[in-house]
Amino acid sequence: MVRFDQLISHRFRGFSEHENTIEGLVAALDYGVQLLEFDIRVTRCGTPLIYHDECALDKSRKKRYLSEVFAKDLKELGGTFHHMPTADALFDAAANHPNKTAKLLVDIKDAGFETEIDALIRSHQLQDRVTCVSWVPQVLYSMAEIAPDIPLCLSHWPESPDHLLRALHHVYDAKDGRIPHTHRQQFVHGERSGWYVKGGLKGELRMLIRQSGGSVCLPVNMLNADLIKDYQKEGIEVSAFSFIDWPTLDRCEEAYGLDLYFIDRREVFEQFKGRRG
Repeated sequence: MVRFDQLISHRFRGFSEHENTIEGLVAALDYGVQLLEFDIRVTRCGTPLIYHDECALDKSRKKRYLSEVFAKDLKELGGTFHHMPTADALFDAAANHPNKTAKLLVDIKDAGFETEIDALIRSHQLQDRVTCVSWVPQVLYSMAEIAPDIPLCLSHWPESPDHLLRALHHVYDAKDGRIPHTHRQQFVHGERSGWYVKGGLKGELRMLIRQSGGSVCLPVNMLNADLIKDYQKEGIEVSAFSFIDWPTLDRCEEAYGLDLYFIDRREVFEQFKGRRG
């Protein structure tokens, strides 16, 4: 039976008009949500913002890459940029909210800015409540060195992405489940990318995730019972994205016994209480 504290609010969807906003964070915390995930992208000037995609529309509906804009220009750009909070502001809101038991899953989309992001987390004394999530392995390798006390989570595709996913993402292929560690700082800035890891993660990154008490995150349409058991037997938790209703969630819980579930609708949280009567 799925517990309330296994449900992750994915970008605070359903808790405010726009995803990844402070309003959504506060509303989810007010409701008592215990796991909250949000994304970080970095501007041209190095300011971490809370946003998922690599680009957004300004007030004239022109597409602009976050990696090419300056934080000082966000209000003037308008459009989607108008409601993007800085990571500093969102961390401040989380740190000062009375819901002190909630954990934060920080999905870092750009690599090369880990020192600055870790400093922001620690400046708000949130390091004990944070898991570092990323599709970009360089982020996790770097965080393992900078912040060994923070759990790591790799999101990856366990099956080959189809042409639609490949049209949107730079897809990299792991060799025999291993993702290389270059041992030098690498910048991945302004792209949408991820790794296809056939048969499950192996090698150094798997070891680092296990040692951190971390996890992996898989698409719900690529779940495999044997792969999930292989991760879990080593203490690596497995989550899946995303769920919008209880029938689908219940089927996955019965078939796979996942540890955590990404939720895209507030109603799923609301219906939990009714289900438990």
